[in-house]
Amino acid sequence: MDFKGLASGVFNLFLPADCKICGQVLEPLNFSYICENCWDRVKWLRMPHCSRCGKPFPASLASREVPSLLCAECRQNLSPFKKIFAPTLYEGVMKEAIHLLKYRRKKGIMKRLEKILKVYFFQTDLPFSKFDLVVPIPLHRKKLKERGFNQAELLARVIATHFGLKLVKNNLKRVKATKSQTSLSKKQRIENIKGAFQFRNKDKFRAKKILLVDDVYTTGTTVREAARVLKKAKVREAYVFTLARAS
Repeated sequence: MDFKGLASGVFNLFLPADCKICGQVLEPLNFSYICENCWDRVKWLRMPHCSRCGKPFPASLASREVPSLLCAECRQNLSPFKKIFAPTLYEGVMKEAIHLLKYRRKKGIMKRLEKILKVYFFQTDLPFSKFDLVVPIPLHRKKLKERGFNQAELLARVIATHFGLKLVKNNLKRVKATKSQTSLSKKQRIENIKGAFQFRNKDKFRAKKILLVDDVYTTGTTVREAARVLKKAKVREAYVFTLARAS
């Protein structure tokens, strides 16, 4: 008996038949809702980019040695975090994948996102082993109940497990039920997120080197506000990891 073929048939009864992006028939046992051809089109964040916030620069700068070049915004404003780490660009397939995860609750996508993160970990010289805590950007309790999971926590768990770090998910809390940032201007985002975060116990963060984790960095208002609150808790340093960086 062809057990492998039988298993594939059984699994396919419970899996979507077509890729959620291009409509192509999914490969057997593909739990990610997205075909391999589409995953291969994910765009990685490459140099040159801002050494603090990761904002991509024109390709014409690629031939120059600019490891510490800052974008205009980072030059003008002091940041509550030291640096962000982002493996991919928030566009195309990655943008669609994140939307499927967050808004259509397709958690099977995390299997492939975990592979992408691990490729990034192995190919990049990261200082993650030096962090004391990994802290996901929290959802408000109403949003968490509605969605059923916090995508930032799923990503933070992958990082913490891979590097053997402590995951702290309940000490930074979201106390304000903010509107979705997606359709807001930068000014509106800043006002929307102001006062959204608080910490429960300052001593858990005091003098710690912390990696904040979120899914997407667009204008940076969310992670900046969270990092600002961590500064009030007297953290030693705050860094940021996001799965994708808007260009």
